[in-house]
This record gives sequence, C-alpha cells and structure tokens, in this order.
Amino acid sequence: MSRTVAAPDGFLLGDGSTAAVVGSARWNRSRWLVTVLGLVLVLLVTVTLARPATSSTPLSISNPGPTGARALAEVLRDQGVSVEEVDTLADAYRRLDGGGTLVIASYVFLEDRQVASIADHAGDIVWIDPDANTLDAIDPGLSAEPATGEGTLVADCDAPAAVAAGSLTGVATSIYADSPRAVPCFTDGYGSAYVMLERNGARPVHVLADADIVSNAGLATDGAAALALWTTGHAEHVVWYMGGELDDTVFGTDQAGSTYFTPRTPPWLAAGGVAAAITALVAAAWQGRRMGRLVTEPLPVIVRASEATRGRGRLYERGRARGHALAALRAGAAARMASRLSLPRTAPRGALVSAIAAHTERDGAEIDLLLYGPPPADDHDMLDLLARLDSLEDEVHRS
Repeated sequence: MSRTVAAPDGFLLGDGSTAAVVGSARWNRSRWLVTVLGLVLVLLVTVTLARPATSSTPLSISNPGPTGARALAEVLRDQGVSVEEVDTLADAYRRLDGGGTLVIASYVFLEDRQVASIADHAGDIVWIDPDANTLDAIDPGLSAEPATGEGTLVADCDAPAAVAAGSLTGVATSIYADSPRAVPCFTDGYGSAYVMLERNGARPVHVLADADIVSNAGLATDGAAALALWTTGHAEHVVWYMGGELDDTVFGTDQAGSTYFTPRTPPWLAAGGVAAAITALVAAAWQGRRMGRLVTEPLPVIVRASEATRGRGRLYERGRARGHALAALRAGAAARMASRLSLPRTAPRGALVSAIAAHTERDGAEIDLLLYGPPPADDHDMLDLLARLDSLEDEVHRS
C-alpha cells in the first residue's frame, strides 16, 4: 500500500533538483564539446575510408613508390583484369579457384613442397626474380647468373611476350636455362632476362630475372611494360602473392602441417577503431581527475630482449626450420649492412651486393651466394654460413 507525504510550504527535499533538471544543466555545459568530438569522429572515418590504402613494400601493388608495382596493377585493371594481393599460398589458391594468373612477386623463403604445389596451377604462373634455390625447384635446368645491367637486349626467341616487348634495357640479373622445355629470351650471351617454360596441358610458366621489369620505376623503360602486361594479363583474374615471413601453406586444398593464420577484418573496422580510441583518449583527458602523486609499482615479470630472441631461436630449432631462421638472419644482416653503406633498406639485391663487394673487395658472386643462396642442408652448414655472414658484416662495419 503506497502513501503520499505532503511537504510543508517552503520545505525543500534534498537540493530541490530533479533528474531532468540535472541532465539538462549537464548537457548545456558539455554540448559544445560533444558536438566537436562528433564532428572529429565523422571527419576521421570519412578521410580514412576515402583514402586508398598504400604501402612501401617493394613489388606490392599498393606501393606507388619507385620499387612498387601499383602502376602495372592499375594498367591491368584499366584493361578489365582484376588484381588482388594475398600473403599466403592457401589464400591464393582460394582466390584463383582453378583459373587465372598467379604472380609470385615476393617471399622470404619457399620450401620445395610449396614450389611444387605452385607448379600444379593450370593457369599462367609468373615468377619475379626468384632466388637460386627456388629456380632449381622450378626446373633443375635453371640457375641464376650475374648480369652487367648495361646495354640493350633484343628479343631473340619466338615467345609472344618477348616478341611484343622487342627489347629490354638495364637488366641487372639473368637466368641460365638448360632445359628442354625452356624458351630463353633476351640473352646476353649466357643468361637470359626472361624464360618461358612450356607445359603440356597447362599455360606456360614465365620467369622474369629482374624485379625492375615490373616496378613502377622500370616499367617505362624499353619493352618492360609490354613484357609485364603480356605475361600477367592473359587471364581476367590475377592473384599477386606477397609471401609473409611465416607462410608455410601450400597452393592447394591440403594444408596439413600449416600453422600460418592471418585474421581477416573489414577495412572500415580499423578506421572505426582509430576514431574510437581517439575519442576515448579525449574523454579520459576531459573527465580524468588527479587524486594525488603517481605511484610507481615494479613489474611482476621483465622479459629481456635477449631472452625473447633465444626463445624464438629455440622454436626454429625445435621445428627444424633452418631455412626460415637463416632467412631472418640474412635479412637482418643485409639491412644493417645497407644502413652502414648509406643504402635504403629496400635497396635492390644487385645494388646491395655491388656496394658490399666494392667496400670489402670481395667477389660479388660469393657475397650474393652468402646473402641470397640456398638454405643449409644441416646444422653444420648452418653454423658455417652464420660464421661467414658475421665475418662479412664485421668487414663492412670495420672498413
């Protein structure tokens, strides 16, 4: 049973305010700040979604810089060819779905089983500047050869892409082809800038010796654009593979033993997260209250960088991943030596090898094999390669 109590005249209950009055007063005080924050949030989301994603990764189709491949991708799209970039072979297989062109543009290390799975693709396969170990896995008759990068090479074969290109200039690397199914083109007397491998019942495999042929900077030289478009633009769909460091998937449905996982999120989620984080920080600064001096508290656990490095090394050792481990060490050594020689981290392979050779007076072929050669066969070879790599880096830093 409810009961109503009437207050005497002039008596105030509490401070005499109501929830509506308090809410209205707070809104009047803070509405300008809420309005500004709302406008900033809308502006951030709009700008982020309207701006195309770009990167600085060499040979990425989202990289508009000299070392990127965005120009080639845009020309292909203008001709009605869809081009999309992936970072795992499993994702490339799903996107192609049995047809289209697979471009292997960049990777850290590919095992023989991964190269063999790529060869099962029935459509065009385009390899861009593969390393010596990968060339041998593609075809035992292929091997890498140094090139001067000077002069003009003419199309000395009947491959359609080479005939369309006519000539190439400034090719820095070449491929020696001794295979019955190989059609070498643009030969400098020993190696070739482009090799077409014929296959029974499938589209050919195209091997481009120099990454500059498809880069934004090199695409405008001589017949580079024609060669790049003829090799990549045969089908209506192109999948551009930019292999991640930990990708151990294969090009197929059987992914036994693969541990690489890449989460997929919608593109707008990142913009919304950034805007929400900025709003939260502004609100925290606005509503925050200092209750006194900050109190420091020691962390319960401190993990040193050296311990984290040793832990990662043990994981590589446990998984017998000598190739991945050596690839990471080679990449780190190359980056440090490039910095010591005033070269960018994205310096081409030929430029870095030439600079180190000139600095240390070592043979360029020896340096190239040390930095970009095949993976070790056993632990003894691994230790020997590491010792030689440390010796080379010491020479660069001492001189």
